[in-house]
Amino acid sequence: MPVFESRAQMLASTVAAVDASHAEPVRLSFLKGGQVDTTRAAVDIDAVLKVADGKETNIAGGFASSWRTRLAAGKSQLFIDRAAYMGPMPRQGDRVRALSRSSKPWFEVLHVDDRGNLRLVLELGEI
Repeated sequence: MPVFESRAQMLASTVAAVDASHAEPVRLSFLKGGQVDTTRAAVDIDAVLKVADGKETNIAGGFASSWRTRLAAGKSQLFIDRAAYMGPMPRQGDRVRALSRSSKPWFEVLHVDDRGNLRLVLELGEI
């Protein structure tokens, strides 16, 4: 087991180990007003993408099948290693594409959590 000189060194090593086994290629596409933002070029990175299981529920939260309005119950997130990421800061409304998945799905950035020291966490919605 490695010995670390600091807690920060240990945490950075942990992030690198998780990314080595769980990260996948994604494309970050940056938009402004719904159009391509020419000041922020799209970037391809490796990041950990956790996609919701796609379960649905009716809006009342029960199992009644007569409801017409249904909601996706899960939450998808993208975890970006801050130390390795050199691209533009993602914003709400930007897009993420999972490049290695068979259907290459797109996601919309709903929220950016930039408060962590080690990761940027993007809350995603399916498109």
